[in-house]
Amino acid sequence: MALKNLTAKILAIVIAASVGGTAFHSDSRADTSRDGRTHWATLRLQGTAIIPLGDNSVEAWNDCGSGWLDYLSFSSSIDVNTTAGVCASFEYVAARRFGFEVDLVYWSEVVGLSFEATGVTVEGSPNFILPTLGANYHFFTSEKVDAFAGALCSLGIIASGFASDIEISKDFALGLNLGMDYYLGESWSLGGSLKYLDFGEVDFSVLPPGIDGLICDNGLFGIGHLNVMSLTFGIGYRF
Repeated sequence: MALKNLTAKILAIVIAASVGGTAFHSDSRADTSRDGRTHWATLRLQGTAIIPLGDNSVEAWNDCGSGWLDYLSFSSSIDVNTTAGVCASFEYVAARRFGFEVDLVYWSEVVGLSFEATGVTVEGSPNFILPTLGANYHFFTSEKVDAFAGALCSLGIIASGFASDIEISKDFALGLNLGMDYYLGESWSLGGSLKYLDFGEVDFSVLPPGIDGLICDNGLFGIGHLNVMSLTFGIGYRF
């Protein structure tokens, strides 16, 4: 009888330990799952296609009269191109669903510029480099899919690959972002985004050597309202 009671007590202890261990393991997995969706970072490298909206072709001219004033006359034009580029980004999710993003965007030959004055012709297509900050809200997350939306701000335009110096009137632009990552494994993903960027009214000033300081607008011409849509697609790595 004593042996039977002892056996029953041992069995009860084993069952209690098993149930407690299972519950502890389940809670641990739940905690890990919660922590896995908080305080993570993602590196993305994506190709991008740039689609201009609004005013995408502008011509301007300046007629300073006849005689010697004709030397101050000029004509100019600008066209916004449908083109391609590269976007490298880093996002850190500081809370469960809110993330902060830093981008470095490169657009290839996004505009075509032409300036012609007496004895002077300048034309070409500069590249744009855009440092950008953004904030995202991750409205749907799972083991395979991470969808988010947010706002972004371009901090300026760095024009490169043009023979003459270019002055651009806008230092920043505001925009919206909608994106998604699909995870192939624990860390690697394929993803894309749709971004809208609005620069507002933008002027470019092309001042070729030899005419800097002349009157009649100094070769300043406007592009009107510059706003673009970009489609991006590429790889990501979460850690």
